[in-house]
Amino acid sequence: MGTRTLLTAEEFDNYPFEEDKRYELDEGEMIEMTRPAYDHNRIVINLTFFLQVYFRSNQSGETLNSENLFALSPATRRSPDISVILGNRRKELRGAKVISIIPDIAVEVLSPSETPRMIHRKLTQYFEAGIKQVWIIDQPSRTVEIWNGPALPDRALGEDELLQSALLPDFQVEVAELFR
Repeated sequence: MGTRTLLTAEEFDNYPFEEDKRYELDEGEMIEMTRPAYDHNRIVINLTFFLQVYFRSNQSGETLNSENLFALSPATRRSPDISVILGNRRKELRGAKVISIIPDIAVEVLSPSETPRMIHRKLTQYFEAGIKQVWIIDQPSRTVEIWNGPALPDRALGEDELLQSALLPDFQVEVAELFR
């Protein structure tokens, strides 16, 4: 097992990271994140496109990518694959390296390296921080799970179903579109 690097949030927020690497802080432990593969990124881009079109037409929020790091707690910094922040919060976001606003929706596209334990830990951290909904996208099964709490998903959607959320009125996209 590799060496664990423990940092305070302040140390992490000011850490001289290598430019080509991404990190998260998991309850004080610095974790180097693996770079996602093409298929993973394609799903992220597809969903981001549909969310961007939605927000361009109704001006009710915005979509951020995994380059944005969120302060979920005093010792946890996470960067979901996609984050949705509802309302007009741009002034608060300008210039932020670490975002203190808690997203309303976090989206995670599962990576082969992520274990169920790792995903459940993230889910727990997300909901404890105040995230209202988490979407888990599983590429091999071509499904999307909608979570409104860390215990069990509220819905599991197949390719022929529509991804919708009460948090995003009138937003809908066919799940199959995410995998094209």
